[in-house]
Amino acid sequence: MKTSLRFGQISAGILLLLVVAPWASAEVVRIEIQSRVLLAEQDIIPSVGPYEVIRGRLHYAVAPDHVANSRIVDLQHAPRDQNGMVTFASDFCLLKPVDLAKGSRRLIYDVNNRGNKLILGHHNDTWGNAPSYGNGFLMRHGYSILWSGWNWDVVEGGGRMQIDLPIAAIDGRPIEQFIAAEIVSSFPRERTKSQPLAWGGSRCYPVVDPSDYSDATLTVRDGPRGERYEIPHNRWRFAHAANGQPVIDPVSLYLEDGFDPGRIYELVYKATNPRVVGLGLAAVRDAISFFRFETEDAEGTQNPLVTVDDSGQLQPDTQKAYIYGSSQSGRFITHMIWQGFHVDEAGRLVFDGARIHVAGGGKGGFNHRFAQTTHHPSHLEG
Repeated sequence: MKTSLRFGQISAGILLLLVVAPWASAEVVRIEIQSRVLLAEQDIIPSVGPYEVIRGRLHYAVAPDHVANSRIVDLQHAPRDQNGMVTFASDFCLLKPVDLAKGSRRLIYDVNNRGNKLILGHHNDTWGNAPSYGNGFLMRHGYSILWSGWNWDVVEGGGRMQIDLPIAAIDGRPIEQFIAAEIVSSFPRERTKSQPLAWGGSRCYPVVDPSDYSDATLTVRDGPRGERYEIPHNRWRFAHAANGQPVIDPVSLYLEDGFDPGRIYELVYKATNPRVVGLGLAAVRDAISFFRFETEDAEGTQNPLVTVDDSGQLQPDTQKAYIYGSSQSGRFITHMIWQGFHVDEAGRLVFDGARIHVAGGGKGGFNHRFAQTTHHPSHLEG
């Protein structure tokens, strides 16, 4: 019997014992496999054999009236297909033994952090979004490892995981609302004249009309509890600096006097077309559920984590599933459990334990109107 990674050790993390709720099936309706490649042969673990990386897209259909989805904000305002379902899609990446019989029948879901894969860096000492063996720790234990997109504001490129989420509208009319952007310049040696509205190169909600900002308010303060001082409208605009001149831009802020390093600039402006961000919670739930419990999708495409029993029938290979998250990803797991997304529409516990790493006790902006999952990266909160 192969030794498995001990998620219950205090030094490794926190094991959360989860309770199954009596619910009944959302599904990944289609798995689209785009590539399937072997990892480098020189790094094969002899006892487990070669690993392969499978990449593609997961296509979801969520029942908006199901109790398991009742906490998803604005789900009732999302567009529905001809079957009354809310549909969307995300990237996925699966790292698994080629011969599942040599694996441990354990699946770990790594909650990506702003689109980036972390678990191999933390456990196998190999960083980056292209999976590799590194020191081989998780492979020696025979784990399969799964990633998928969940946070809508991740920019494309660099192998970051993407998800396409629907836009909410009320009776076909766009939703408009005032939202806040908090901007801190971190360049102590230079005073920049423009900054993006969203931190970390992430997507944000653009202002409704960048040429008319009469109803927007910009303030500056010296600390989170400091007094706010309003900056007159004639000293700023929605633009970015190009060759020292402002160019209209609905997702950037331009200051005539430049940004003072370290000060907190808070912009309140009108945005439109909110994504149904809480579907990211359901996406993680249903991705794990599919790879753990299902043998094939609705179109008959086989789940890569299935085996054939003695009678020739397909059977799910995974006996236990775990979820791992560091920092923001750990807060996502806490939020997920708090709102009941560790149980799928069929009432099944999708993971048996969670390792939450350096996340503190907080949750996050993962399920509200106009949520931006990357919006608050630090101790400064809008």
